[in-house]
Amino acid sequence: MATIKTPENQTLALAGIFQSVHLCKSLATTGQCDQDELRGTLRSILTLNSERVIDAYGGSARSLNRGLRLLRSQFAGNDETRDLELARYALALIQLGTNVLSDDRTVEELRIGISRVQSQDGDVVEQDLINNLANIYRSSISSLSPRIMVSGDPGFLNDADTASTIRAALLGGIRSVVLWRQCGGSRPKLVMNRGQYARLAEQLLLE
Repeated sequence: MATIKTPENQTLALAGIFQSVHLCKSLATTGQCDQDELRGTLRSILTLNSERVIDAYGGSARSLNRGLRLLRSQFAGNDETRDLELARYALALIQLGTNVLSDDRTVEELRIGISRVQSQDGDVVEQDLINNLANIYRSSISSLSPRIMVSGDPGFLNDADTASTIRAALLGGIRSVVLWRQCGGSRPKLVMNRGQYARLAEQLLLE
């Protein structure tokens, strides 16, 4: 079997991380987000046994277009095109996901919780399913450090459905961090391979 530890797979997983934090920022500041982007992010949570990394995102890089564009601008753009807030969220999420992976109890709690949601019918962006994913994040991850503090409009952040969707999107980001680690991703590579990740994101956007 071919190894999954390739720069292309690392790029896909990084795009998943950036798409997740973009969704969180959009929800926190506008109360809304793109439903197709949300669907791609949440679907990855429920796809745990795929043979290919791309299958976790529906089998096509199109579901990660937003994340790929953000990755490209963050790694290849200038100071005007980079979003420092998104970068902070992404780095915090990577650290949180790494801490989750090192906690066997949390990993088992996530596995059990996600398997229960997998048995449910319906579109993953239906609010009931989103609430269940949010509850998994709240019960298993929210007490771990670093805590992801999303800034935005208090009116949106205090809305129960919006807050649940943010938590579900963060859980999708954790899933992408796990994939990124499994694909050989590391903090040093974020620095050393920035140019390569940006070029691969560009290629994936053209497919």
